Amino acid sequence: MDHTHRFDGKSEIYEKIRPQYADGLFTYFRDTLKIPADSVFADVGAGTGIFTRQLLSCGYTVFAVEPNRDMREKAEKALCDNARFHSVCGTATDTTLAERSVDFVTAAQAFHWFPPEEFRRECRRILRPGGMVMLVYNARDQKADCTKALAEVYGTFNPTFHGYSNGISDEKCRAFFDGACAVYRADNRQVYDRQGYIDRALSSSYSLKEGDEGFAAYVQALGEIFDCYAVAGHITVSTDTVAYIGKV
Repeated sequence: MDHTHRFDGKSEIYEKIRPQYADGLFTYFRDTLKIPADSVFADVGAGTGIFTRQLLSCGYTVFAVEPNRDMREKAEKALCDNARFHSVCGTATDTTLAERSVDFVTAAQAFHWFPPEEFRRECRRILRPGGMVMLVYNARDQKADCTKALAEVYGTFNPTFHGYSNGISDEKCRAFFDGACAVYRADNRQVYDRQGYIDRALSSSYSLKEGDEGFAAYVQALGEIFDCYAVAGHITVSTDTVAYIGKV
């Protein structure tokens, strides 16, 4: 299935409200994995460049591979002045990158859209010997009451909702590496005011958009979740940055 257009018209709100990944992950890259600063990354499904930007801040060269024009152009506008940033119109199964051209392949908040076997083949094609793949997520605590309530609202209003991040799980990520991967996890809790919480929901691929049938009732339901769980005008969403790292 082609998911290229799932984020059409959402690049603005996505860039505005989607969180960065825990700073500790990049310290882990440097201090534990000993990734050299001159390493080359392919960030596949790069979107508006949130993870790409953090990789660039470490000194890495990044080929940001993104098929959605709106999302790709948002990244280009923000990052074009960085000589180590390279925007690429490509997909997880056809990055258009040369064989053995990168040291690492990353997929941040994106792997759930990829056909695993074809993505694995493409990783093997573009990775240099010894290269690794990293599947990275900002993963909500799905046992938290506010997160369960939001899932109910998504499911009620959005027929394409099959679970957060399209139903991705720890098991599915580990299976990509046949279980042989390192796992990094760090707290990356998110705190939102009322509008921020609603905007975060609206940035999802399966979210209704203004003009869709039921949109007003949908936004009202999102606001009711905030009102129920907020403390002193803010809601805290328990979230971890999780990275699965291994060879393929």
